Amino acid sequence: MPDVTLDVIVPLPPEKAFDAFVQQMDVWWPRQGVFPFSFAPKSTGPLHIRFEPRLGGRYYETFLDQTEYEIGRIKAWDPPARLAYTWRDPTWPGETRITLSFGAADAGARVIYEQDGFAEAGLPELAAYYQIGCRQTLSAYVAHCHALHELGQLNQALTGD
Repeated sequence: MPDVTLDVIVPLPPEKAFDAFVQQMDVWWPRQGVFPFSFAPKSTGPLHIRFEPRLGGRYYETFLDQTEYEIGRIKAWDPPARLAYTWRDPTWPGETRITLSFGAADAGARVIYEQDGFAEAGLPELAAYYQIGCRQTLSAYVAHCHALHELGQLNQALTGD
C-alpha cells in the first residue's frame, strides 16, 4: 500500500488532464503556502518546475540564478494513462516514487496520485506530512483544471463553437 494516496476528479478528459499535469505544472505548482514546494536555495528563488516529457526524462526545478536541481527521473511515460517518476529532496539519503494514473470518469478524468518509498528513503516519518502537502499541491492542480474547463466553456459560449 502506498504511503500517500490521493484520488480526485477533474473536469477534463484524461488526455487534457495528463497534459495539464505535465506541460502546465509550472503554472499551477504552489510555491507559497503551508507547504511551499521549491528547492531553491535562500540565495536565489524558484523560476520553473518542469518535466522532460519522455521515459528517462528529468523532473527538475530551475532557479532564478539559472542553476537547476534534478528532483527525479521519469520511470513510466504512458500518456494519457500513466506517469511515474522519482522524488528526492537534496537532504534525503534516498528517493521516493510517485505514480499518477489518469482514467475516464463521468465528469472528466479520475486522477490517482500515489507516493511510496519513504521507509526505503530513510524517512518513514515524513509520509504523514507528505499526505498533507500533496493534498495542497494536488488541490492547486485540480483548481487549475477547473479553470481550464470553465474558460473552455466560456469561450465556447462566446464563439458559438
